[in-house]
Amino acid sequence: MISVNEEITALRRQMKQNGVQACIVPSSDPHMSEYLPAHWESRSYFSGFNGSAGTLVVTEKESGLWTDGRYFIQAAHQLEGSEIVLYRMAVKGVPTYIEFLADKLKDGETVGFDGKMLSASSVAEMREKFADKKLNIKAVDLIENIWPERPEIPATKVFVHDVKYAGFTCHEKLGQVREELKKQHAHGEVFTKLDCVAWLMNIRADDIAYNPLAVSYAIVYSDSAFLFINTRRVLPEALSYLKENGVTVREYEEIDAALEGINTAMTILVDPSSINYDLYTLLKNNSHVTVKEGNDTVVGLKGVKNETEIKNIIEAHVKDGRALVEFRVKFEEMMRNGETVTECTVCDMLRKYRAKQPNNMGESFGTIAAYNANAAMMHYSPKPDTCSTLKNQGFLLIDSGGQYLEGTTDITRTFVLGPLSREEKEHYTYVLKAHIALASAVFLEGCTGGNIDILSREQVWKHGIDYRCGTGHGVGMFSGVHEGPQNLRINNNVVFKKGMTITNEPGIYEEGKHGIRTENIMLVTDYINNEYGQFYRFEPITYFPIDTAGILTELMTDDELEWLNSYHRTVYEKLSPGLSGKELAWLKEHTEPIGRE
Repeated sequence: MISVNEEITALRRQMKQNGVQACIVPSSDPHMSEYLPAHWESRSYFSGFNGSAGTLVVTEKESGLWTDGRYFIQAAHQLEGSEIVLYRMAVKGVPTYIEFLADKLKDGETVGFDGKMLSASSVAEMREKFADKKLNIKAVDLIENIWPERPEIPATKVFVHDVKYAGFTCHEKLGQVREELKKQHAHGEVFTKLDCVAWLMNIRADDIAYNPLAVSYAIVYSDSAFLFINTRRVLPEALSYLKENGVTVREYEEIDAALEGINTAMTILVDPSSINYDLYTLLKNNSHVTVKEGNDTVVGLKGVKNETEIKNIIEAHVKDGRALVEFRVKFEEMMRNGETVTECTVCDMLRKYRAKQPNNMGESFGTIAAYNANAAMMHYSPKPDTCSTLKNQGFLLIDSGGQYLEGTTDITRTFVLGPLSREEKEHYTYVLKAHIALASAVFLEGCTGGNIDILSREQVWKHGIDYRCGTGHGVGMFSGVHEGPQNLRINNNVVFKKGMTITNEPGIYEEGKHGIRTENIMLVTDYINNEYGQFYRFEPITYFPIDTAGILTELMTDDELEWLNSYHRTVYEKLSPGLSGKELAWLKEHTEPIGRE
């Protein structure tokens, strides 16, 4: 097996042959996806770090990996023994990878990268930062010739996501996009994000693990629409559906020629943060095209769920909650009987119980089942040869989700398996208070994720604690579990709207000790409208009990206890009709109201 350092050496040979002094290998594909088909997992292949976010940079003498707070612990472990230095993003004093390159390279030297792997906005930022030193950039694929046995581009079957789940036909969604284009005074738009193409065309596939998406592009004009995809994998009924809805299907590789071949004057809208640099360059070099930079219209449209989607998403969460109840009953039985239960056992069990639910299409991400100190790694992934065996003590954090034709779920619970220390109980209670502070919030129209995030985070800040991630993210509709434009983090400026969904997942992560997180998905709903304007609130649509065994009730306010008891009443009302026997008895016991001891 080739070592990471040997891979870096091979990359440096390619750099020298192509006249570049530095190379950028991002976590990306031509669609700027978060989760990648194996064909484009080059950063993981060349660095040995397999987290979902990170950028590898290699110069003639140094190499570094940049990743965010979710992966600091994991990356440090996985980079051990290699020459690669870990750069902890957003930590004071740590340069960005662009700043690093600007500092390390000499005047006139060249930075190379695959033009399909970086967004147009990322390259624009580089140009700006590199200007003072007159650094050059070169779009070149340095990877292809030194990645033996590289996986093929996936080509799973493409099927239609029925309107009874989606709410609008493809034709109707194209109409919505065209209305937005009129407002932007644009004649067309290029769509490169896989979740946007899937939503727009009402198609799904299985090209990326846990994400029911198809590798594809789309272009929408005022009088026509095109889908670029491997046509051999599109089911006949899907081809017929697309044609009936006014979509012309062309081969995936034909996107370049389609952009180069525009031969009448028109303004094309593109999102520079999602279109790759190569496609952007094709448009800029076409003399007939005026490129207009702006937000992806589909991102905004699909971020607000329609009534049909909301109804279905709630149904998906009811199914998911019942699957989790079945899991928890069996899990507790195994622990009581002294059976060997590992983190991997938990992952297998959750997959099994979700699969029993009607219209389940698999998991929405790899389950995080993390015992005690393992949970301090926010995106810990248990492996069969290293996973921990559970004991009747401490915490077990489980972050998991399911894909259903009705929607996508994402839930985290931290279970108390046995005796806890005072600190563990305090931290568990602080996290619950942070969760409730956000879940019970009322906010005025115009508020952004940055405005609202602090409502939750303040509950741990007051104790001198923070979590190095956002408080919540948007969730797709039978799509990606992480979707925008809305999210809950300090720097987010997207205005929250009725119909948006968002996770609520504050946490505390103490390296070497424990990790605690409580997560529900919430729906933005109306509250009141008066002389001060429109007020909104959040409605939790995840239905599963929150473990009360770790709560220090003396740290909770009366309002917080009432919120928890009210939430548990709702959980019982939603889940009980589909349960019986010991599962129903378990649910009843774990949704009983609690008070002060």
